[in-house]
Amino acid sequence: MQSESILKHQIEFVYSKSMDELREQFRELHGFDCGDTNVFGLRKRIIYRLQEIYYGGIEPNDMDILDGIADRDPLANLRSMAVRRTSKVRGTKLFRIWKGKQYEVMVGKDGKFIFDGETYNSLSAVARKITGTKWNGKTFFGVTG
Repeated sequence: MQSESILKHQIEFVYSKSMDELREQFRELHGFDCGDTNVFGLRKRIIYRLQEIYYGGIEPNDMDILDGIADRDPLANLRSMAVRRTSKVRGTKLFRIWKGKQYEVMVGKDGKFIFDGETYNSLSAVARKITGTKWNGKTFFGVTG
Protein backbone atom coordinates (compact mmCIF):
# COMPACT_ATOMS: atom_id res chain seq x y z
CA MET A 1 0.00 0.00 0.00
CA GLN A 2 1.25 3.45 -0.93
CA SER A 3 -0.07 5.01 2.29
CA GLU A 4 1.81 2.58 4.52
CA SER A 5 5.01 3.23 2.57
CA ILE A 6 4.61 6.97 3.16
CA LEU A 7 3.93 6.40 6.85
CA LYS A 8 6.98 4.15 7.19
CA HIS A 9 9.14 6.84 5.55
CA GLN A 10 7.70 9.51 7.88
CA ILE A 11 8.46 7.37 10.95
CA GLU A 12 12.02 6.69 9.80
CA PHE A 13 12.53 10.41 9.23
CA VAL A 14 11.49 11.15 12.84
CA TYR A 15 14.59 9.28 14.04
CA SER A 16 16.91 11.55 12.05
CA LYS A 17 15.60 14.83 13.51
CA SER A 18 17.20 16.97 16.19
CA MET A 19 15.35 17.87 19.38
CA ASP A 20 14.49 21.33 18.00
CA GLU A 21 13.13 19.79 14.79
CA LEU A 22 11.10 17.30 16.82
CA ARG A 23 9.62 20.09 18.94
CA GLU A 24 8.60 21.94 15.77
CA GLN A 25 7.05 18.82 14.24
CA PHE A 26 5.16 18.15 17.46
CA ARG A 27 3.81 21.73 17.40
CA GLU A 28 2.71 21.28 13.77
CA LEU A 29 0.97 17.97 14.47
CA HIS A 30 -0.68 18.85 17.78
CA GLY A 31 -1.18 22.61 17.66
CA PHE A 32 0.61 23.30 20.96
CA ASP A 33 4.12 23.07 22.42
CA CYS A 34 5.22 19.72 23.81
CA GLY A 35 6.56 21.05 27.12
CA ASP A 36 9.42 19.38 28.97
CA THR A 37 10.18 15.95 27.59
CA ASN A 38 13.04 13.81 26.37
CA VAL A 39 13.86 12.73 22.81
CA PHE A 40 12.46 9.22 23.33
CA GLY A 41 9.10 10.47 24.63
CA LEU A 42 8.81 13.14 21.98
CA ARG A 43 9.50 10.70 19.14
CA LYS A 44 6.96 8.30 20.59
CA ARG A 45 4.26 11.00 20.71
CA ILE A 46 5.02 12.18 17.18
CA ILE A 47 4.95 8.64 15.76
CA TYR A 48 1.66 7.92 17.53
CA ARG A 49 0.14 11.08 16.03
CA LEU A 50 1.39 10.18 12.54
CA GLN A 51 -0.23 6.75 12.86
CA GLU A 52 -3.40 8.40 14.09
CA ILE A 53 -3.44 10.63 11.00
CA TYR A 54 -2.85 7.74 8.58
CA TYR A 55 -5.04 5.10 10.22
CA GLY A 56 -7.56 7.27 12.06
CA GLY A 57 -7.92 8.01 15.75
CA ILE A 58 -10.54 7.22 18.32
CA GLU A 59 -13.99 8.33 17.23
CA PRO A 60 -15.46 11.19 19.32
CA ASN A 61 -18.34 9.01 20.54
CA ASP A 62 -15.90 6.33 21.69
CA MET A 63 -13.76 8.95 23.42
CA ASP A 64 -16.84 10.23 25.27
CA ILE A 65 -17.55 6.69 26.48
CA LEU A 66 -13.94 6.26 27.66
CA ASP A 67 -13.99 9.65 29.39
CA GLY A 68 -17.21 8.67 31.16
CA ILE A 69 -15.64 5.44 32.39
CA ALA A 70 -12.54 7.30 33.58
CA ASP A 71 -14.65 9.91 35.38
CA ARG A 72 -16.27 7.15 37.45
CA ASP A 73 -12.97 5.40 38.25
CA PRO A 74 -11.04 7.06 41.11
CA LEU A 75 -7.80 5.50 39.88
CA ALA A 76 -8.23 6.71 36.30
CA ASN A 77 -8.75 10.43 36.80
CA LEU A 78 -7.37 13.30 38.77
CA ARG A 79 -10.54 14.39 40.50
CA SER A 80 -9.70 13.08 43.95
CA MET A 81 -6.09 14.29 43.75
CA ALA A 82 -6.99 17.70 42.35
CA VAL A 83 -9.83 18.19 44.82
CA ARG A 84 -7.51 17.59 47.77
CA ARG A 85 -5.14 20.23 46.45
CA THR A 86 -7.60 22.80 45.18
CA SER A 87 -10.88 22.52 47.05
CA LYS A 88 -9.80 23.07 50.62
CA VAL A 89 -11.50 26.39 50.05
CA ARG A 90 -14.70 26.07 48.06
CA GLY A 91 -14.80 28.50 45.21
CA THR A 92 -11.09 28.19 44.43
CA LYS A 93 -10.49 29.46 40.91
CA LEU A 94 -7.95 28.08 38.48
CA PHE A 95 -6.82 30.08 35.47
CA ARG A 96 -5.09 29.12 32.26
CA ILE A 97 -4.25 31.09 29.15
CA TRP A 98 -4.60 28.90 26.06
CA LYS A 99 -3.89 30.23 22.59
CA GLY A 100 -4.27 33.82 23.74
CA LYS A 101 -7.54 33.35 25.62
CA GLN A 102 -7.89 33.14 29.41
CA TYR A 103 -10.00 30.32 30.87
CA GLU A 104 -11.33 30.07 34.41
CA VAL A 105 -12.44 26.98 36.33
CA MET A 106 -14.00 27.08 39.78
CA VAL A 107 -14.04 24.27 42.33
CA GLY A 108 -17.61 23.64 43.42
CA LYS A 109 -18.81 22.68 46.87
CA ASP A 110 -19.19 19.05 45.76
CA GLY A 111 -15.55 18.84 44.59
CA LYS A 112 -16.47 19.01 40.93
CA PHE A 113 -15.22 21.64 38.51
CA ILE A 114 -17.37 24.37 37.00
CA PHE A 115 -16.36 25.73 33.62
CA ASP A 116 -18.39 27.87 31.25
CA GLY A 117 -21.62 27.10 33.12
CA GLU A 118 -21.15 23.32 33.00
CA THR A 119 -19.99 20.91 35.72
CA TYR A 120 -17.16 18.44 35.09
CA ASN A 121 -15.94 15.56 37.23
CA SER A 122 -12.27 16.17 36.48
CA LEU A 123 -9.83 18.87 35.44
CA SER A 124 -8.85 16.61 32.55
CA ALA A 125 -12.38 16.80 31.19
CA VAL A 126 -12.25 20.61 31.37
CA ALA A 127 -8.83 20.69 29.66
CA ARG A 128 -10.18 18.44 26.90
CA LYS A 129 -13.17 20.74 26.42
CA ILE A 130 -10.85 23.75 26.06
CA THR A 131 -8.21 22.19 23.81
CA GLY A 132 -10.12 19.49 21.96
CA THR A 133 -7.33 17.03 22.83
CA LYS A 134 -6.59 14.77 25.75
CA TRP A 135 -4.65 16.50 28.52
CA ASN A 136 -3.66 15.77 32.08
CA GLY A 137 -5.83 18.38 33.80
CA LYS A 138 -3.42 18.88 36.67
CA THR A 139 -0.64 19.64 34.21
CA PHE A 140 -2.83 21.85 32.03
CA PHE A 141 -3.93 24.05 34.96
CA GLY A 142 -0.60 23.90 36.81
CA VAL A 143 -2.02 22.27 39.93
CA THR A 144 0.89 21.08 42.05
CA GLY A 145 1.37 19.68 45.47
